[in-house]
Amino acid sequence: MLETLISVALFFTICLTLLPIQYQLLLEKKITNDEEIVMYFLSEELHKTMVSPIVEDTIIYNDILSTPVTLRYTTTTNLIKGCVSWRNAKQRLQTKCLYGKPI
Repeated sequence: MLETLISVALFFTICLTLLPIQYQLLLEKKITNDEEIVMYFLSEELHKTMVSPIVEDTIIYNDILSTPVTLRYTTTTNLIKGCVSWRNAKQRLQTKCLYGKPI
């Protein structure tokens, strides 16, 4: 009887330890996947703006991720800066930027 009680307690201890770790791994995987999707989108949009110059603008896209993605363009003398912002799976604001030189 004591062996059964110890084995059940050990089983539940292992389960209660591994489940939160597995949840965190799934969250990080989603964050990484979303970041890859958004960076690809930013790269494609920046290539379009390098061909046809655009004035500084802010656009919100609702169809890229499950949360809105904000795209901001700023221009300097010889560079276009494109930045995307979105809320990741942990509800933290994440921002990534790329630069391009207009043709």
